[in-house]
Amino acid sequence: MPYLRQAWYMAAWSRDVAAGTPLAITMLDEPLVLYRRTDGAPVVLEDRCCHRLAPLSLGRVEGDDIRCLYHGLKFAPDGACCEMPGASRPPRAMKVRAFPVIERYSAIFVWMGDAERADASLLPDFVGVEDPRWRMLPGRMEYEADYTLIQDNLLDLSHVAWVHRNSFGRGEAERSRAWAEGELSIRELARGVRVTRWMPDSPTPLPQVPMVGPRCDRWSSFDYLAPGFFLMRGAVFPVGSVPERGEDPPMDAAVSRSFTAQAVTPLTRRRTAYYFCFGPAVEDPGAERLQHAFRDLALMAFEEDKTLIERQQQVIDADPSRKMVLFDVDRAPSLYRKVLERLRASE
Repeated sequence: MPYLRQAWYMAAWSRDVAAGTPLAITMLDEPLVLYRRTDGAPVVLEDRCCHRLAPLSLGRVEGDDIRCLYHGLKFAPDGACCEMPGASRPPRAMKVRAFPVIERYSAIFVWMGDAERADASLLPDFVGVEDPRWRMLPGRMEYEADYTLIQDNLLDLSHVAWVHRNSFGRGEAERSRAWAEGELSIRELARGVRVTRWMPDSPTPLPQVPMVGPRCDRWSSFDYLAPGFFLMRGAVFPVGSVPERGEDPPMDAAVSRSFTAQAVTPLTRRRTAYYFCFGPAVEDPGAERLQHAFRDLALMAFEEDKTLIERQQQVIDADPSRKMVLFDVDRAPSLYRKVLERLRASE
């Protein structure tokens, strides 16, 4: 499938981009260089000097600019060559492409489409690890797989019952099945899909057992938004305490709450970056301790996903002519693909 270009993609956690050091990244098959100006603001340019096409990421940050260390050309944050050794004024053709960039939610996002169409309002409320409402720790991993397989995985959480039977399920069949047998509602959003799931009278997640007991009514709702943002809220309630199980339950009745923000960024057609943070609300008892338990559990679960999806990609590549046979659990992935096709058609 072609990439959605007129959109923001996550490029890095803010804490991973040091001052004074250029960082080579690849997004949507395009080599980019990311660095910080003297005021700390991020800059993203194509990682390709316009002279001999040497990578600027092997160059040197000088103030707000970056210098190519092949022949010494220096480029400003807008991509224009501002210094050429031996020339009093660089030709106008000496320039590289500059990409719109936003640093927000403890992360750096790049607009991969036409610069004049960059729209900050299209960046979802990613929340981020420094949000005062949550106790979260960041993570990143890479998959050797097409990004669409990871999107399908996130849009269909019934797989938790099987893939994550030893992490989220803790090896208990009933705990695992709750995700596949929960009450599900799916609806289309302007730029994505919302999936809400109730798991009434189900085993309580182990970290919350001391607070609510062995059984609970469990709720989760996530938005999957273009081009690849997964934002999920979760809550645990005493059994029977929420008489009407709707999309937005009364959070003041929740014993505990959690949030996870995740981003899927295609690097190449067979390599994808997966960013995530996951944790409890700061008001939850033991939240400071629980944030580490949440992160460790997420890492275990995401490694389970990674193993399966990378093998899935190998099976697909072995015979690309084979088609998937879909059924009811594929409603959300199928609806999201229709949304994506609509957005691509508007580009």
